[in-house]
Amino acid sequence: MSGIAASQAGFAVMHLTQSHDVDAVSTPVSAYAVTWPGVLLFPASVIALAATCFILAMRGVGLAREGFVKFLLGATAVMLVCAAVFRTGTPESGLTWWAQIHRYSAGAAFVLLTVVAGICAARMRGADAPAWVRHGTWWATVLAALTFLTTTVNTFLPGVLDGGDWRGIPQRVLLVVLSSLLWFLVANSIRTAAPVAPVPVVEPVPTPARVLTGVRS
Repeated sequence: MSGIAASQAGFAVMHLTQSHDVDAVSTPVSAYAVTWPGVLLFPASVIALAATCFILAMRGVGLAREGFVKFLLGATAVMLVCAAVFRTGTPESGLTWWAQIHRYSAGAAFVLLTVVAGICAARMRGADAPAWVRHGTWWATVLAALTFLTTTVNTFLPGVLDGGDWRGIPQRVLLVVLSSLLWFLVANSIRTAAPVAPVPVVEPVPTPARVLTGVRS
């Protein structure tokens, strides 16, 4: 859980300290990476998310059949590392090749996490996961799917409904929703990994035979 907490804290600090440089309404989240302190905090926060996905890929999310989910989480970790290593472009540099790697790897990570959310939400119905984990995963799936669709349209078709003027909003919503999803998955993983206390076996105490006095055989 420390990885998610560190990532969310890093993004919160960037939003607070760089509000005069980055417009949260119209500017993508990756714009924080080109000014201070986002130059350090952005890749560190993304790497923290990648580490969480990697740990979940190794230990599982607490489901019976989760091989494919682990694979998707591992692929998400790789995509997030690429998004952290390859920095986005600037107005001066334009859409460079490393900026394209950043854009598509970040988009792929969001897609993969949305698919993970859908698979886990469907399989948790038959599992013994707590109700708040099941419901939270379902809500994360629905919100992530709708927000990602909006984000995709705003990114590649910015003229639709003037989406280019407010494309920063769905990106930030998507970031919050998918990081919250990781909280649910980590909580369920910890719950299933916790050792179950053995039930003590009570040995029956033999009852001494009663001897009836005054009875002759």
